[in-house]
Amino acid sequence: MKKIIPIALFAVLGFSSCEKWLAITPKSEIASDELFKSEQGFKDALMGAYLLMTDRGIYGFESTIGFIDALAQQYPTTVVNHPYANVSTYQYQSTQVINPKDNIWSKSYSVIANLNNLISQIEDYKDKIHPTHYNLIKGEALGLRAYIHLDLYRLFGYGNLINSPTDLDRITLPYVDKYIKTMTLPVSGKVYLENVERDLQEAEKLMINYDPALITATNDLGGVEIPNADNFYSDRRMRFNYYAVKATQARLYLWKGNYEKAIEAAELVATKARGTLVSFHNGSINNPDPLQKDYTFSAEHIFGLNVQNMFEVIKPYITQFGPDGINVNSRRLNHNGTVANTLYEINTKGGMSLSDYRYKELYNKISTNDYLLLKFHYVDRSTYKDRMPLIRLPEMFYILAECYNETNQSNLAVRMLNTVRINRGIAPTYNLPETLTKEEVQVQIQLEYRKEFVSEGQLFYYYKRRGNEAIPNTNKPMDNTVYVLPLPQREIEMGN
Repeated sequence: MKKIIPIALFAVLGFSSCEKWLAITPKSEIASDELFKSEQGFKDALMGAYLLMTDRGIYGFESTIGFIDALAQQYPTTVVNHPYANVSTYQYQSTQVINPKDNIWSKSYSVIANLNNLISQIEDYKDKIHPTHYNLIKGEALGLRAYIHLDLYRLFGYGNLINSPTDLDRITLPYVDKYIKTMTLPVSGKVYLENVERDLQEAEKLMINYDPALITATNDLGGVEIPNADNFYSDRRMRFNYYAVKATQARLYLWKGNYEKAIEAAELVATKARGTLVSFHNGSINNPDPLQKDYTFSAEHIFGLNVQNMFEVIKPYITQFGPDGINVNSRRLNHNGTVANTLYEINTKGGMSLSDYRYKELYNKISTNDYLLLKFHYVDRSTYKDRMPLIRLPEMFYILAECYNETNQSNLAVRMLNTVRINRGIAPTYNLPETLTKEEVQVQIQLEYRKEFVSEGQLFYYYKRRGNEAIPNTNKPMDNTVYVLPLPQREIEMGN
């Protein structure tokens, strides 16, 4: 029996071969046998998975700007009929919550299914494909599979594992690593996260000798040939590269409370990737030319997605006025002056905060009640448009800071935080003192997460991982009834 891939996977592909596939296959599906007959077919299948990830139901909006950040109280959503009002008050039985939550589940597993098909098919084609294509395409697919599974666990699984290790024994989610039609049964958190680790380790082994992200003037990967006439392996920051594997390992190990392994992975990215893949922001956020203003600090993207026409999805949520251009936009995801000034300590550390790029350049201060967010502001023909960051360099420094702090090396933790702060335009005069206590350092780490990751979907996971019983901007007691989102009802009915 032929395996099939939903045609939706390819509907948005820009490859010229799409027309050929559509001409020889039924309208509703594409036979894998037709797709996986050439190296180009494997390339297109991989790009199809990335494009599925850009869907607004997951990383194109809800898993970054919308649903996940509303859970983290990133925006005031108390306006009557605000689309995220029930999300930010954790009304998990509301359709306002159920629909985006279940979409994240289903769309994530849809991407995983397509990756699983690619992974299984490429094994049969191994002897016919260039070694670079085999290792990088399979490595990226395995890495993406692990990345998406980890995000599903961060949402539907358990956090605070360092203090509640028995939660690892709870049956949680299915780890789907085969392209089959039968249901995959859920497994314990321990087994699930072991599978994430396994896939990341295999991805690392496949990619370490081939990824262009590793090439420097003194390291040419031993003369390995990287066929790239079609630029398929260009701009590795927009693909799940070797350093994205290591960064995801750092996230995984920190989630599990394995500080030693988290330090090892995050330190490699923080040092080695800065030589070949990423660099701290070079100041173009201050560029007066709006076409060259880099609002998302894209030089720091360890892994991001190119979301075509991203502003069309985001615009209704970040503009001051509604579609009529007259009435105030009641759906906007913004800050008010009180939230912004408290977050950036304007009243207590005004001189420091006023120079912080994140305060100075990423707000449009309309009024004291309306600080519009500019991180995903659109300018026609912008050099940096349509870029959705999923992992950025500062997170590696925050992971190092937390790990050092938890292992009683608070002075090193402070150095990690100061590295980011200086690269955000804060003068060294305002460096945090290395004499801060462990508790004081953790306060600063949380503050940095809140400043850095607005509209990127990372803050809720920080609170959950730490097991914070209270979080800013809500009086809701935070525990597993809030942090562990319920599985889709359909999964429960089917036995999951």
